[in-house]
Amino acid sequence: MKPAKTITWIGLTLCIGATAWLGWRWLAADSDLGVEVPTFVVQRGPLEIDVLQGGEIRALQNLELKSEIEIPTKILSLIPEGYLVTEEDVKNGKILVELDETEVKQKIQTHEIDFQTTVAAFIDADQNREIQKSENQSLFRATKQEGIFALMDFEKYLGREIAAAVLSKAGLPNNVNTLEAHAAVLESQADNPVTPDAAKPRASDEKNAKKAIAKTNPERIDFSPFLDSKSASDGEAQQKLRQLEDELLLRKSELAVAKQKVEASGRLAGKNYISKTQLENDQVTYDKVELSVKTAQTQLALFKAYEFNKQCATLISSYQEALNKLQRTIRENRSRMAQVETRYQTAKRRHEMEVTQREELDRQLKACVIKATQPGLVAYGDLNASSSYNYSNTIEEGSSVRFRQTILTIPNMSQMGVKVNIHESQVKKIHIGQRAFVRVDAEPGKLLEGSVAELAILPDSTSSRYTPNLKVYPATIHIDGYHPWLKPGMNAKVEIIVNQLADVLYVPVQSIEVDGDDHHFCYVSSGGSLERRSIVTGQFNEEFIEVQDGLQPGENVALTLPKKAELEDQPNRPAAPKSKDANSKEKNIAAASPVST
Repeated sequence: MKPAKTITWIGLTLCIGATAWLGWRWLAADSDLGVEVPTFVVQRGPLEIDVLQGGEIRALQNLELKSEIEIPTKILSLIPEGYLVTEEDVKNGKILVELDETEVKQKIQTHEIDFQTTVAAFIDADQNREIQKSENQSLFRATKQEGIFALMDFEKYLGREIAAAVLSKAGLPNNVNTLEAHAAVLESQADNPVTPDAAKPRASDEKNAKKAIAKTNPERIDFSPFLDSKSASDGEAQQKLRQLEDELLLRKSELAVAKQKVEASGRLAGKNYISKTQLENDQVTYDKVELSVKTAQTQLALFKAYEFNKQCATLISSYQEALNKLQRTIRENRSRMAQVETRYQTAKRRHEMEVTQREELDRQLKACVIKATQPGLVAYGDLNASSSYNYSNTIEEGSSVRFRQTILTIPNMSQMGVKVNIHESQVKKIHIGQRAFVRVDAEPGKLLEGSVAELAILPDSTSSRYTPNLKVYPATIHIDGYHPWLKPGMNAKVEIIVNQLADVLYVPVQSIEVDGDDHHFCYVSSGGSLERRSIVTGQFNEEFIEVQDGLQPGENVALTLPKKAELEDQPNRPAAPKSKDANSKEKNIAAASPVST
């Protein structure tokens, strides 16, 4: 996996050990310039750029069995951790967890009393709504009948044709059919349940209501012209008019006869054919008939001028009042219907809430027994949670679990992966889809392949909580294939392949020195002395770094940075710049990491 694949892990281990021994020997010696410095020959060849991270084996898909009880509940029995649930266990419904159901049963018993009260209130509200609807229909029919009777009285007095003309002029229903149609519209409004939105008057409704009020309250009408109208259907007014006219005609005839008789009696009395008393009697009869004529004329004039108009106004007013009463009845019916509908809806909602709560309590009672639903290896707690979280939420018999707390986890062993945390200095190198190699501590001789499948956009908040300066980004590596020996929780090392450089110069990262201005240097061994040389670096991995300029293949570079005193003692050698930190060696090696890639 390293340059040209020639450096094996064993060889690298031996190289590092030899380097450490030589470095210790060099540092332990005095500042004699003849002491041999461990070096590395600058190599040219392929360089594999990777990122190494430690992680933990995880199942990509987990079945989490959680507590569905809304109150903290104790665990009565628990299947042993590590138990392998089989298909037969799933088929037989093997019990994995039993939770204490005592408090749930008590809540069910308490709720049953409230539930029965709610059911009774709901039934009562429903029946009251039907009763109110029936009463509204009865009141509406009775009020409509009063309007029909008032219309019939008006038609009876004036006659159907004349009454229709008068009502049309007044803007009122002019016959029984139009009145029935008008009443049907109002009745449909009264039967509709009233909701808060429907109770709000709309602009069109207000406009129609104003028109209806204007129609039921018309201006004063002069009925005199309708008295002389001739119609095929006469009413009581026409009959009364004819009676008064006939009475006047009769009295006028009697007056003419009485007048002739008086005149004849006067001629006879002048010839002494009749007595004076007889003449006076005829004169008195004439006077009486003349008075009756005047009385008949007065009655006819009063009927035409006052009584007819008064009776018409009275009858049409009664009809208008019947229509107004019909409207009031409709509004009262809607108001009463709105009240009973509100009580019904309130009772219905409460009933639905109680039914839902009852079903929820029954579900929680059934959830006190958790059975196997899929085969797999049983693990306690949440496998994706931190160890501190699982420690503070111990899963064991007798312990309490809260609502939605994970009790058991059954991972899907067919798809496994590794969860790693990428340091912020390396996260820019990582992309979805990059190949990766996984080595598991439990099986160090096996190399697994995979790819980067998930990479967080934001750093892990749990890690920064304890170490604010540490920023890591969670990532998930999907392992290719199925490996039955893999188990969740195993430690693993992941090597993410970032880039493959074909033909470059490279040296070990520990041979690079970085000064305060981010300039890179290395110490080239030449003729027994060390030459501090400025170089240009490129990409790097955990062991080697690319050198783009400043070195040639075959040159030897020091694997350890010399002490300042040794450099000053060398002839014709400039002193190395002062380090800004006492631990310059560690800082130089670490500073080589953020070189641009």
